Amino acid sequence: MDKFNSSDKLIFVNINKSFEAMKSNDTSSPHYRENLKECTVKYWAVKDEKAFAATHILGCYQGKVIEVVKITNVRSASTDEYPGRKVFEGFEEKESPYIGLDLHEVFNSLVNFHTKYWNL
Repeated sequence: MDKFNSSDKLIFVNINKSFEAMKSNDTSSPHYRENLKECTVKYWAVKDEKAFAATHILGCYQGKVIEVVKITNVRSASTDEYPGRKVFEGFEEKESPYIGLDLHEVFNSLVNFHTKYWNL
């Protein structure tokens, strides 16, 4: 796809549940996050080699990229609630060419989509 920069190593994450909980302010939901960035960067089951090699994490809602975070650091969650899961740190790229990307143009299937990778 011509939208992709060949040096980018991307992790796509499905934020449907956390984004819905955030939009409805459902603080009782285990998926609730305070903002769009938090929905994108928190608590993903990603293997170390992929997590540490990635350059960006992209939050996807209903099959489209709505958030892009340039990764500056990766750490394991510091809570017993999400053992072994990764938390990504970085800065939002609001003007990223990936914003609005339809994942159906990139991947053959989004069935059971939690995380997907490009160039990793």
